[in-house]
Amino acid sequence: MHAQRGATYLLLATCPTAARLVSAGGDPTLDMEGLLLPRQSSSFNLQAFTGALGGFSAPAISQSPDPERPFEVDGDTFTDYQSAVNRACDNQKNECARAANANRDAVEFAVSDCDRQNNECKDAGNGAAFTRFPTSSDAEFDFFCDE
Repeated sequence: MHAQRGATYLLLATCPTAARLVSAGGDPTLDMEGLLLPRQSSSFNLQAFTGALGGFSAPAISQSPDPERPFEVDGDTFTDYQSAVNRACDNQKNECARAANANRDAVEFAVSDCDRQNNECKDAGNGAAFTRFPTSSDAEFDFFCDE
């Protein structure tokens, strides 16, 4: 217990965002916008885009088990973040466009709207705050400081 408390205090001293979270009454063991992620959690989504035209959200960008191709989207792996973003956004656009084409009279969006959303998705990926998976700092938590 004391070792865990010591690790938390060390984290607070080195990560101002965590210090603000705790001083505001938060729990530093919670996943707060990617700040801390318990090691037991097997998924970490780097997808920055939240738009979902027609109910089709961009697929997750998760960590693959292959360290040479660490980014995974819908079962496909990539060596770099930007390639994963492009695939995720393109997969979302394809689902959206299929729905727009199949149900032209029933949906309130067109393929051109899907194209616009695709550009927004890729722009969100280009400006994403988190483009890498957290690195381990101890046996219990992965620490991710954004400042």
